[in-house]
Amino acid sequence: MSRANEHHVEEGGRLDEPCARRREEISEAIRRAGGLNSNPVAYSAEEDRLWSTMVSKLNAIHPRIASSRYLQAKERLPLPATHTPGIDDVGRRLHSSTGFRLLPVDGLTRVGDFYGRFADDVFSTALFLRCPSRPHYSPEPDMLHELVGHVVMLSDPLFADLYRLFGEATNNATSAQELQAISQVFWFTMETGLVQEDGRTKAYGAALLSSSGELAKIDDCPVEKFSIQKMIEAEYDISTYQGKLFAAQSVNEMASEVRSFLTGVGNRYSLG
Repeated sequence: MSRANEHHVEEGGRLDEPCARRREEISEAIRRAGGLNSNPVAYSAEEDRLWSTMVSKLNAIHPRIASSRYLQAKERLPLPATHTPGIDDVGRRLHSSTGFRLLPVDGLTRVGDFYGRFADDVFSTALFLRCPSRPHYSPEPDMLHELVGHVVMLSDPLFADLYRLFGEATNNATSAQELQAISQVFWFTMETGLVQEDGRTKAYGAALLSSSGELAKIDDCPVEKFSIQKMIEAEYDISTYQGKLFAAQSVNEMASEVRSFLTGVGNRYSLG
């Protein structure tokens, strides 16, 4: 099952028992005390070490591979490298930047809800960390993915506006085909998007920028010219490293094409 159908989906087999047990504890905490910009989870020393190890690794990689917009967003909304942050603090700072708030979620979020909430300046956030046994890549969106990838970029006004447009288009969709097309374009832009900068290919997508494993293999992945139609037609698998990426000539080109698509879904494209 891909993110085209559900968000926050476990792929690639069963969790080990301690990891599964911890996720249930976090889910229960969210069910009891969750709410916008709330922080219902206290993280363990092991979780802090995992967060610190992975964020430090990503911080070392980002200057070479991350787009300038992302690096500027990291300065605007810095995340701690020594401990797992509380989303109450991160959410307040994000809200001050672009108006977005963070909503803890305790399980699967249907695509219509996940994307649709963007229109109300709400980003649904997982609060569990990936299993220590597979730290470099998580096939489901964990807290590293949510905060390091999406939430940092949501502090950029241009990207925050694009997320809102994805939400409005989702809420206005009139068919399953339109909703699928919106998901496809979100995946190949906000999740795995690339852009040309100074003669080099740089990443702005959240799934790439939150995965040291994905970034290590990015130079081996086929990259195609930015095309909304090809994104709609492409297949992808979130349970493994990507087999195809799309690169825009600039962030402005990407934003213009995505806005055009989202404000007239289906008018210019074949949705299958």
